[in-house]
Amino acid sequence: MHREIRVSNYVLATLSALALALLSLPLTAPVRTLKAGVVYLLNPVAYYGAKGAQRLADVPPGVARLLRADLDNIQLQAQLRDALWQKSELEALRTENRRLSQALGLTPPRGYVPLWADVMERDPLHWYNSIMIGAGAQQGVSLNAPVFGDQDGTLVAVGRVTEVRRDSALVLLVTDEASSVAAYLSTSAVEGLVQGQSGPRLRMNYLPSEVALSTGDLVYTSPTSATFPGEILLGHVMAINPRDPFLTFQSVEVRPAADAATLSQVMVLRPAGAADQAVVPPPMTPKAFPKGRQAGAAAATSSAPQVKKSSGTAPSGKAIPKAVPDETEEGR
Repeated sequence: MHREIRVSNYVLATLSALALALLSLPLTAPVRTLKAGVVYLLNPVAYYGAKGAQRLADVPPGVARLLRADLDNIQLQAQLRDALWQKSELEALRTENRRLSQALGLTPPRGYVPLWADVMERDPLHWYNSIMIGAGAQQGVSLNAPVFGDQDGTLVAVGRVTEVRRDSALVLLVTDEASSVAAYLSTSAVEGLVQGQSGPRLRMNYLPSEVALSTGDLVYTSPTSATFPGEILLGHVMAINPRDPFLTFQSVEVRPAADAATLSQVMVLRPAGAADQAVVPPPMTPKAFPKGRQAGAAAATSSAPQVKKSSGTAPSGKAIPKAVPDETEEGR
């Protein structure tokens, strides 16, 4: 214990002597350099602003240049961080501007509005079949809603919604073998049916046999499509299949414009005001009464007022129309 106290006293005395020696030394260039270096290491803020410039004036030129270079480096790094942050904000604004421009250029069916959603999941075993998006019934997504994507600044057809959950939905891609879309060629304006093949290509069937086809033709959705609005890019013709003498139509291979591997966000058409409606919870199954309450439950049921069943006729005497199932591409 006494030894530690003696060592502490010796160290304190040595540092005190060294400090007095430095203070008593004349302000030569080495001493000023040492003092400037120690002050800069302990408190670099002292060299900022007008006082910092005054302190640097008392330092030898070589040391002053080193200190100024380090100060400039710190400031430039801060400016670089600000520039990178502004660049990220600018990219986000550009993306949002492109989305709004595409939404304005799209003519949705009456009563529908666009909704952007993130791509949540891709199944490696069904890469060309479906994707999961982060919007569902809570956001107003409905079955058979058309889904679009952004490919190099162009709005392209991606697929349609086949399963809706609370906050997510399953999208059937146009490349799935169960998908089919009415479309037309840009040059000849003849219509056909574009069908998926569960692979990287689509096939356009039912083209008239007398029409001259060529590769590179763009394929757009037809206004007669039951799912997609018209004039949406589907892809372009890659190859023309040989004519089959037993068929009365031609077919071509189409490269889809939407690449599912590069999609990070999609646009869904949802009914206007659907997101403002409350989500109806699923019906609750009745729980079994305990044995002691079965008699009370039976009495309450017998005393409850009886509700007459509807006969399918409105109070005004008009018949209530029945719901008609929506038309899909598969039923075409």
